[in-house]
Amino acid sequence: MIEAIALRIATGIKRINPEVPQSVERMEYALIILLNGVTVIIASLLIGAILGTLKATIIFLVAFALLRQVSGGYHLSSALGCAIVSITLAAVVPLIPVTDKLCQIMSGISLILVAWFAPSKIENQSRIPSKYYPLLKAISIAIVLASVFIAWPIITKALFVQSLFLIRKRR
Repeated sequence: MIEAIALRIATGIKRINPEVPQSVERMEYALIILLNGVTVIIASLLIGAILGTLKATIIFLVAFALLRQVSGGYHLSSALGCAIVSITLAAVVPLIPVTDKLCQIMSGISLILVAWFAPSKIENQSRIPSKYYPLLKAISIAIVLASVFIAWPIITKALFVQSLFLIRKRR
C-alpha cells in the first residue's frame, strides 16, 4: 500500500515535470521512507493520545529511533509491514508495566545484544562506510549505558525492543 502510493506520487511528479533529474525509482524509494515514517509517527501519536500514553509513546519513538539509527536491525520486506509492527510496538510497549528489577535485567540484555550484534544488517540500508561500524557499536553501547543512568522504564523498554531486532539468524 505505501509502496503503491509512493510509486503513484513519483510517477506523477515525473509526468508533471519530466526535467526532474531523479528517476522514478529513486523518488519512489525516498517517498516510501518518508510516507512510512510519517504514517508511523502520526498513527502512533493518535493511538497514544487515545490511550492516554502520549508522552510515553513520544519517548518510545525517539529512544527506539535513536538506537535504531546507529545499531541497525532486522528489516521487514514491506513498508506496510514495517509500519504495522512499528505502530503496534509504539502503542503497546508503553502499556506494559515493568519493575525496577525487570528494567535492570532488560538493560543488561540490551547491553549484551548491542555489544554482540550492533551494527546489524545496515550494509544495504546505510551509506556509512564499514570502517565506522566500531564507532556505531560504541555509540549503541553508550546509548544503552546512558539509559541505565536516566532510569526511565519507557526508554529501557524501547531500547530493549530495538536490541531484539539486532539478533541475526545463523546460516
